[in-house]
Amino acid sequence: MTHDERKLTAEVLKAMAHPVRLGVIELLAGGERTCTALYEELGCSQSMMSQQLKILCQQGLVTIRKEGTQKYCALQNPDFLKLFDCMHNHLRTFLHFTD
Repeated sequence: MTHDERKLTAEVLKAMAHPVRLGVIELLAGGERTCTALYEELGCSQSMMSQQLKILCQQGLVTIRKEGTQKYCALQNPDFLKLFDCMHNHLRTFLHFTD
C-alpha cells in the first residue's frame, strides 16, 4: 500500500468508527431501509442520523436515493461486511467477548 492509500484507508475506517455508523452498516446488511427506519431502530435523532449518513456517503460506504418524500439508504459496497466478520472474530478470539 502506498502512503496515499494508507491515508485514504484510514479515512474510510475513521468514517466507520462510530457506534451509530456501525449500526447503520449492520442494519443495511439486511437490505435497503428508509432513513426514518434507521434512526428509529438505532434510537437516535433525525439530525444525528443525517450527520452520520453524510459521513458514510462521503466515504462511499452508503448510498441514498429519494423516492417521493422518503429517502432510502443502501450499502454501496457490501464487501465491507467482511470487516464485521473479521471484527467479530477478533472480539471473540483476542478480547474474549462472547455474545
